[in-house]
Amino acid sequence: MIRLGLQLVLASGREALTRLLVITAAVAVGVALLLCVLAEFDAFQTDSNRPCWECTNTAALPDASPSRGLAANYSVDFYQGQSIERLDVAALGPGAPVPPGISRLPGPGEYYASPALAHLLRTVPADQLGDRFPGTLAGVIGNAALDGPDELAIFVGYTPRALEQLPGSRWVTTISTSPGPEVFTPFFRYAFATGVLAVLFPVLILISTATRLAAARREERFAALRLVGATRGDISVIASVDSVVSALLGTIVGIGVFLAVQPALAAVTLTGTRYFASTVNPAVWEYPVLLVVVALASAVASLLALRRVQISPLGVTRRATPPPPSPWRLAPLAAGVVLYIAGALATSSEKIGVPTYPGLLVTLIGLVIAGPWLTSALARLSGRVLSGASPLLATKRLADDPKLAFRAVRGLVLAVFLGTIVGVLVPVIESLVANQNSAALSDVLLDTFSQIEPSSPSNAEITAAGLTPQAGATLVSGLSGIAGTEVFPLHSLPQAANPNYQGQYIGAVSCSVLRQLAALGKCAPGLTAVQVADDALVYSDNPHNSTKPIASSANPAYTGRLTALPLQAVLVRVNNAATLERARTYLAVHAPPQVSSGPGAAATPPRTYREAVAIRSKRAQVAQKLFDLAVTLTVVVAGLSLVVSIGGGLVDRKRPFTLLRVGGTPLGTLSRVVLLEAVLPLAAAVVAAAGIAYGMAVFEVLRLVPAGTPVPGLNGTYWATMGVGIAIALAAICATLPLLGRLTTPSSIRFE
Repeated sequence: MIRLGLQLVLASGREALTRLLVITAAVAVGVALLLCVLAEFDAFQTDSNRPCWECTNTAALPDASPSRGLAANYSVDFYQGQSIERLDVAALGPGAPVPPGISRLPGPGEYYASPALAHLLRTVPADQLGDRFPGTLAGVIGNAALDGPDELAIFVGYTPRALEQLPGSRWVTTISTSPGPEVFTPFFRYAFATGVLAVLFPVLILISTATRLAAARREERFAALRLVGATRGDISVIASVDSVVSALLGTIVGIGVFLAVQPALAAVTLTGTRYFASTVNPAVWEYPVLLVVVALASAVASLLALRRVQISPLGVTRRATPPPPSPWRLAPLAAGVVLYIAGALATSSEKIGVPTYPGLLVTLIGLVIAGPWLTSALARLSGRVLSGASPLLATKRLADDPKLAFRAVRGLVLAVFLGTIVGVLVPVIESLVANQNSAALSDVLLDTFSQIEPSSPSNAEITAAGLTPQAGATLVSGLSGIAGTEVFPLHSLPQAANPNYQGQYIGAVSCSVLRQLAALGKCAPGLTAVQVADDALVYSDNPHNSTKPIASSANPAYTGRLTALPLQAVLVRVNNAATLERARTYLAVHAPPQVSSGPGAAATPPRTYREAVAIRSKRAQVAQKLFDLAVTLTVVVAGLSLVVSIGGGLVDRKRPFTLLRVGGTPLGTLSRVVLLEAVLPLAAAVVAAAGIAYGMAVFEVLRLVPAGTPVPGLNGTYWATMGVGIAIALAAICATLPLLGRLTTPSSIRFE
């Protein structure tokens, strides 16, 4: 039977060969897409599990310098929208621990830089970047210490005495080798998981649709074999061989396609990070697993498609109309919506929406299960509303087998569902980050000095409230000397030392500063300085909160000398990107470093509000990128499924369509029948999917935004994306119509 099955697949005419090629191509596309998603996910997992040297536990430096370990100071800098991780080190004795990626600690006057940062240091003017790092380049940091080839990191060498004087320096005896804390890792992991589902569902649909190609003709052949003595087991073996051969060939071709595009895939930055090319590769064991799983799935789909032949040889010619879909098919869809709502109610900022994923998964499955019932209901309604031969033929066929009709459009339905959720959620999430004030302050750089604790009594210039008045005046003067800058100081009000301190007011600012930075508020008429509650501005890295006004006419006056107060922060308005980096370089050299507040907890480096908005929006942008990719792939795969399904249906119905045409039915009428059979299920499920997705997304949004916020609409990007997807679907349908004319020519009246 296996030999006969191979002969039927490989040597039984042009139709069998065409079917083999179509199924192979469909499986190859699906396998290549799955491997691409798995490769990106594996790279993400590898990066998440990288030993986190930044998370090293530290202790305070003793008064007497220890003779072992190293002094270290982990801080964060910024350059053109990208963080620079900086580790200042000094060996305190022999055998000092060495961070990963380098073979030895840099000596005083040396530093190791990541390849990307080393390139910048060679090409960018020193006053914009290089002056921040004392010494000369001793070598590059290896991959073991980096997230990817674009990461900016540097290890700077000092003498122990020099580093002990630097604020924030700590004592390190062992470098951490554990993975970093999972802050956004669960968010990205579940986003990937949803993306895999969004690709996996339509790929399985494509493989299933292709496997059923010319199913009616194959049923006739298998029924004939039953009539001449073949058993049900024989038919199962032959059908399985047919499907497995196609699946194996398709899987092998798909692996080849993936290997060809893998170098380009390594350059993609789905999560905002470009991974090392060596990590953008599925695990070795995933290749044989994929071969087995795809072949098994194809065999099962083929056997299910031919299950009528397993009853009797007459099952082909004596078909009974299957019972109409039950309304109970809506139950999984309703359960998914309920689970999603329950998950949304349980969502918190720490869980980042994770509880909604089970509901999302069940809803996706529910849409696939409920689709035939929706198709059947619309077919009955259309049969009553529409008149003419084409609607009559189309609606009767849809009502006769709505499962078959819906099978071709399932992928597009899932694409519309996911695209609608993203179209609602992402713009709202981005709006929660930025506001009108942050836009007005987009070119303003903020650096704060309020949480710096001296590491030894010799740091006399620094206090817990910020820079001393003398050090602050020197810093402001130096920044003002950079062409293209405007400097606005903010001062702190220490509780114990200032008689003007009034509880909630922790800072003081000149009214002239507020006049130039109107987004931060205004003074009452006649005042020259006011006390402010500027904790959100100074301590928050969320631009939506930190750019809220800090002063109004109700703020009390400050009557003392501002220059006698510690400098709490500076706001620096810059006129271009080069000026911004010069100001940042000056702060890196002359201001206290932005030191870490604990293992894996980076400080907030000096950055503009435009940069802060971009960073805070990154999660939403990454989610949108992942979902856009998933929706795009879904639309492409669904379009292929439509072509295969409609083309296969035309081949199966060659005889009745030819007889109708010979009997006088115009070709246009038959074309409209095919068009309606594809469009009606698509319309029913797309409207339902879009409506359910919009309702679920709005429910989530109304929990995120302040009370009274209008219900969000769908922007032009959404309508353009969905329009393109529907256009692709219609184009796929229309592309099969010329085949109808060729199949139903009068010369085709003789049948095998």
